[in-house]
Formats: sequence, C-alpha cells, structure tokens
Amino acid sequence: MDTRTADVARLYETEHTRLRLIVRRLIGNPTIAEDVVQQAFANILARTDGTGANFGYVRQTVRNLALNHLRDTRHRGETELTGLEVDTIADGRPSPEMAALYRSELQRLLRAVAELPPRRREAFMLNKFEDLSYDEIAGRMGVSRNTVISHIVAAMLALDRKLTQ
Repeated sequence: MDTRTADVARLYETEHTRLRLIVRRLIGNPTIAEDVVQQAFANILARTDGTGANFGYVRQTVRNLALNHLRDTRHRGETELTGLEVDTIADGRPSPEMAALYRSELQRLLRAVAELPPRRREAFMLNKFEDLSYDEIAGRMGVSRNTVISHIVAAMLALDRKLTQ
C-alpha cells in the first residue's frame, strides 16, 4: 500500500462516522449515507494526482455527492406517467393462488432433495443452494471434481424423475 492510499485509509478510519452523519442529516437514509461516503473515498482513491487526502476536501466531496443524490431523486420523483391509465398497469406480484402453488412446489422440491442419498444431496445443495463451484465442493467433501459432477448429475436426474411424476 503506497503512502497516499495509507493516508486515505487513515482518514476513512478516523472520519467516516462523522461524514456519514453529515450525509444522513442531508438525505435521511443511513444506508444511502454509507454508500455516499464510500463513493467519495473511492473517487479520491481513483484520482491519480494524489489530492484529496484531507478532511475538508472529503467533506465537500461527500456533501456534493449527497446533494447530487437528492437532486437525482427529486428528478426521478417528478416523472409522471402520461397517457397511461395507472389501473391498466399489471401488478408484478404473484396472486395468492400462485403464491400458494409456488410454496407447494417448493415443498415438493425440498422433500425430493431430502430423499436423495446423503453425499449426493450434499453436493447438489452446495452447488445449487450455496453456489459453490465443482472444485470448491470437491475440496469441501474430500472427493474428486468428477465425483462431484457425477453426484450433481445423478441428483438432477433423480429430482427430474421424482418431480415429473
């Protein structure tokens, strides 16, 4: 880490809470305040001329980003639907009947997964539910990558057979 990056990191550690409070007072949203402060520091680190590693500059950068956010939010809020009836816009949420059907199908899937042999179930869940790669699963389970692939393919075939009955 070079000295400029270290200076910015120290400034972040000492001042980010105070800066977040400034932004929160302007915007009113603590999550967005955190994002704005992080964006300000990212902008400073992205500068190649080494400027910006002082509190005054960072405070002004944070304030400007917060004001930009407010302006953009107001602009988006002023956009109206013209020529459209609001009643004709479809609701994107599923109907209660579809939600019940989805829940029922999910329960069927989970029961079918629970019926898989333990190692096959473990490989399948690590891949499909935890989004691990074949190599990561192989390392975790202590088997080869090809064994993991075999487990997952066999699991998918068994689930397909079970769920299409």
